[in-house]
Amino acid sequence: MQTGKSTVKDIFDGTRIFNVPTYQRAYSWEREDNLEDFLNDLCSQHPERPYFLGSFLFHLNGNKSEFALVDIVDGQQRLTTLVIFMHVLLGRLIEQGSALVSERTRRIFVRDGDIFKLESANEGNTFLHDLVLGDRLYSPEEVTLVTHSQRLLLDARQYFEEQLGCHDLTMLEKIYTTAVNADVLLYVVDKISMATQIFELLNDRGRRLTDLESIKSFLMYNAGVAFDHPEQVIGKIQEDFSEIYRLIESHKINDRDVLRYHMLAFEPYPSDYTDKPKAYIKERIIRLVSDPEKRDEAREQIREYPARLKKSFQLFAKIRDLRLADQELAQTYMIGRVAPFYPALMKVYSEKASDFHRLVAAINAFTFRSSLARLRSNGESYQYTCMRNGDDVVELIERFVQENWWNVNGRAREALDYENYYDWLEKNVVRYILFSYENNLRDKKGFPLLSSKDYASKDSRERLSIEHITAKRVKSVEFDDEFREQYLNALGNLVIDHAASNSSKGRKDGHEKLAHYSLAPLMSQNELNDFCCDWDSLGSIKEFIKRREDRLKTFISTRFGV
Repeated sequence: MQTGKSTVKDIFDGTRIFNVPTYQRAYSWEREDNLEDFLNDLCSQHPERPYFLGSFLFHLNGNKSEFALVDIVDGQQRLTTLVIFMHVLLGRLIEQGSALVSERTRRIFVRDGDIFKLESANEGNTFLHDLVLGDRLYSPEEVTLVTHSQRLLLDARQYFEEQLGCHDLTMLEKIYTTAVNADVLLYVVDKISMATQIFELLNDRGRRLTDLESIKSFLMYNAGVAFDHPEQVIGKIQEDFSEIYRLIESHKINDRDVLRYHMLAFEPYPSDYTDKPKAYIKERIIRLVSDPEKRDEAREQIREYPARLKKSFQLFAKIRDLRLADQELAQTYMIGRVAPFYPALMKVYSEKASDFHRLVAAINAFTFRSSLARLRSNGESYQYTCMRNGDDVVELIERFVQENWWNVNGRAREALDYENYYDWLEKNVVRYILFSYENNLRDKKGFPLLSSKDYASKDSRERLSIEHITAKRVKSVEFDDEFREQYLNALGNLVIDHAASNSSKGRKDGHEKLAHYSLAPLMSQNELNDFCCDWDSLGSIKEFIKRREDRLKTFISTRFGV
């Protein structure tokens, strides 16, 4: 196999095993964005014009048994998809007695005895070989899926089974002929340092990479420039990025966000690079590599930046996991303004863990007030300047409330008098208040508290929603304008409820709802029996809402210090 133009049938000649290295991103192709285009292109290709599958960068990496082992440095998403597609297509053709293929064809493209022609440590070879490239088609419900990429691999198999099952033998043979004769452009190297240089050049010519992938290729390329013997350094970069990709996959992390959080928390970046982490590290290293007197510093940065970045991904994942056990941190996520504070959380947890809970308390005190007051600023620029200057960011965030920045305390107190909580405030803030009140009742009576998992549940039945106690329309009473404007969406007319229970109540009047509330598993609903109300009297309903609102606002003042 040599650099240059080739075809699919030439690269799959039966002598090679293609391997997706661990430093590559996990499988990510989806039906709508990728698989449909892939199959549509093959089905619609004119028979007299060869189909171009794309370019591939291969690293010849020794042997396995009698087969050559080929690492896929670039093009792993397309090649993985092609092997799954060929597995399904060959099965259909063999079943229908096609003269174009045989079991020997399957041995070339998919499996030769015990040897599969595609390996991937990211998704796990056992999963890939047994469940995706095996004889039986599995549904996601039948297997334990560890990662999102495993679900996508199974879905790719399912998609091709569905789509190819709709075609007759003539069309399947046309698709097969197009696929195996497809043109490819190969770059083949026997040293990983050469592969990184080619990869960087290829992707400088307009091919889209994520910022993280671009940084990885940039670092590997510059290792080849800065080091006389770069293979070990490139290997270390690959190991660090392998762990980063594993964390992204297992924790469903947005890598672009954490890349930025890392720079804001730990790198000495200029202030005008706040939103440009990729440009920051690239320009820093280019400047060092270009200066002969700073070659040692350049080498240090190329070696150490991936390790620093990996630590930030580990920190981010650890903090997100910690919220499930730490009630105060769970409040931070439930209030819903955690993103602007991630750099501070990561920095303090890493460098002064004894101050972490003090920081969380300060964030919660501020974000609850700012959410209640609909304040847009989260003090990001103050935080980032503080950390860049090496000052105490915990003390800074505490001052947001202590010194009443942006009049956050006064505006939050004014917000207590809102008459239209349901429409005026963010729904999450209202839900958080009602959730906190529910747990306050549970705590007083010694019952188990609802957890952050309960709060975040996406289950269609168990998801917590906001219920109007007196519905927007009822049969038994006629609303006046005052009620619609001042009472209907007031805090006193709102209670937290499970989604399934909420939808079942519909437009029932207060008498009917109260029977449900008294038997509900939520104490804030049971408590409604304590408020006497004639549900056929609009005046009595107004009084009920006012008395309950007073109780809830007293709770807010006491619990949150507003």
